[in-house]
Amino acid sequence: MESDDVYLGGALPFQKRFEKSRRPLVNPQNYLPAVNCDLDALVSKIVSAPEVDYETLKRASIERRYAEFQDEFEGRSEILFLHSMLVTMLRRNDPPQEALPLFLRLWKDKGDFLSDELSMRWKVSAATTFGDCGETLEQRAVGMGLSVLFDSIKLHESERRLSGQRSEVPFPTAPRKERHAIAFDVKPYSVSNGDMDRNMLARLSLMARQDETIYPLAYSMLSEIMTDQRTVFARLQKLRVAD
Repeated sequence: MESDDVYLGGALPFQKRFEKSRRPLVNPQNYLPAVNCDLDALVSKIVSAPEVDYETLKRASIERRYAEFQDEFEGRSEILFLHSMLVTMLRRNDPPQEALPLFLRLWKDKGDFLSDELSMRWKVSAATTFGDCGETLEQRAVGMGLSVLFDSIKLHESERRLSGQRSEVPFPTAPRKERHAIAFDVKPYSVSNGDMDRNMLARLSLMARQDETIYPLAYSMLSEIMTDQRTVFARLQKLRVAD
């Protein structure tokens, strides 16, 4: 008999897998500068090429992460490289005690630079780190909200991509009688009159304004939603205009 469970075995198997991915790194503190290091010097310093092939290093080790990020950020600012190392450490159990103060200092003092230079992948990772480790309620709430929002967009757009439909083009609308129920049998969102999407963005934006450390990251990520034409948010606006 087939199970109706979406995930066989429930949540426990991937909870265990998630916890396994958070196992502490070995001696990560050896790869960090002092908390009061000169951030302007880090911005100006350029990342050099790795001295070893990271493929030869043990997976999930701090040595491999160091070499991987050197390769990724070669020729770019050292502060971007340091940020990637901090995120990696903070998303593991028992990070170095210097990691969180340094991560927060980077975003408080160099948030505009990081927001301009980091890819969306690293912005989402930063938001997730704030959600896990933020020192204020606003940092944790906004960080987790941004993380879940952007991960959900990625899931939705990846599934939609399989249709072959361009991301900026809404699906054709079907007659009302041919429309099916949606998950959990909740009332479908009113595309023409609803404001759930705008309220989601407003709530995150207003809370982010209460914390100057996470605000540059939140402003940058929400601005992407306001301008990128390839998300469900943009398609909703096109459908409203066409309605």
